[in-house]
Amino acid sequence: MKKKVSRVWFLLCGCALLAGGALRPDAAGTSFRGGPAGRISVAVRVFDAGRFVSDLSLKDFEVLEAGMPVTPEAVFLVRKDKIERREGASEIQPDVSRTIVLLFQLLDYHSKIPEALDFFFKDELLPGDTLEIQTPMRNYKLTPEALAKKSRASLAKELAEIVKKDIVQGGMAYNSTMRDLKRFVRQIGGVGRTGLGDTEGEVDDGSSLEHQLTQYADNLQKMETLRVIDEEKLLGFARTMKAQAGRKNVFYIYQREFRPEISSQTIDQLMFNNQDRPNVMAEVQSLFRMYHRSITLNHARLKQAFADSGMNFNFLFMNRPPERISGINMREQSEDIFKALNAAAEATGGASDTSQNPAASIKSTMKTSEAYYLLFFSPSTAAPPGTFIDLRVKVKGKDYKTAHRAGYLTGSR
Repeated sequence: MKKKVSRVWFLLCGCALLAGGALRPDAAGTSFRGGPAGRISVAVRVFDAGRFVSDLSLKDFEVLEAGMPVTPEAVFLVRKDKIERREGASEIQPDVSRTIVLLFQLLDYHSKIPEALDFFFKDELLPGDTLEIQTPMRNYKLTPEALAKKSRASLAKELAEIVKKDIVQGGMAYNSTMRDLKRFVRQIGGVGRTGLGDTEGEVDDGSSLEHQLTQYADNLQKMETLRVIDEEKLLGFARTMKAQAGRKNVFYIYQREFRPEISSQTIDQLMFNNQDRPNVMAEVQSLFRMYHRSITLNHARLKQAFADSGMNFNFLFMNRPPERISGINMREQSEDIFKALNAAAEATGGASDTSQNPAASIKSTMKTSEAYYLLFFSPSTAAPPGTFIDLRVKVKGKDYKTAHRAGYLTGSR
């Protein structure tokens, strides 16, 4: 059964080859490599009043597995892809190489994207990093070897052009449907162009009210179809990330969405003026059902899958104000994806950020996620395979804020 959620792809397939071979089609992930067999690893970020605490030792950490204390056996202080300090079991040699995934799921291109990419290539991308980029149209992969073939400035410029093209192309059908919805709302409410920044026009094709309502409902359904994704694809993305080696930093850039709805005043007027027209009454009443759609995503299942993946998932919500158009109620329809992916970020120990500037959001989130502690411990539970085990990490005697994955599924590492 398909679950309704906002525009999310999470496909990691069907990629295109860029000029010069620097960015290549994405391929399947390698086998997961964690700590020694039988041990569980958990990346932990520790903050005191927003500042990362970098002077903790093994004895400072307390780990609770399913509410029961377990003894951490090793701790590593990692900054970006370098181990700065280690303590504990000497045989543990973690893989701290980085895979960075940038997901641009935007309906409209944002002028700050080139600035964000320029910052990323100039200040954040390391020689050993693997970079994966997803746009609404295609997915691309930049290997460490490919990074040496082109200058960072040219890569940032090339990628910005590709992202812009893909966003414009990917949003074409959605934005066309959006324009049609606005036009039908105008016709139904008898409202033309307002002259206040309204660029859609006031086309009246002379169709009947019944036809206008039917066309409006059909386009609402079309918009929903463009937003539909199978919940299994979200879970599949988590499995794909789990299969990747090392540290997986995912940054999901999502843009706030709105849906053109007929104003409540117009609805009341339609109901009052058309009581002797059952077809109109039926069409109007059906809109109420479409306006109050049911969200059936299994948040607990997503939380467990994302936590078990070992990735650091960061949700960057690009806020924007609704258009002010006379006779049209621009209702936000981002609540489903916001709740689901905000919970997914929390489950992985990642961050959620709301901003109108993707460059500022990417800069702050990447800085927050670059340093962490990597703890290893031996599990004490004997739960059957596939059982989700809650994890909680605290710093003894301190009221520090910790961010880490919410748990793991038994039978995996």
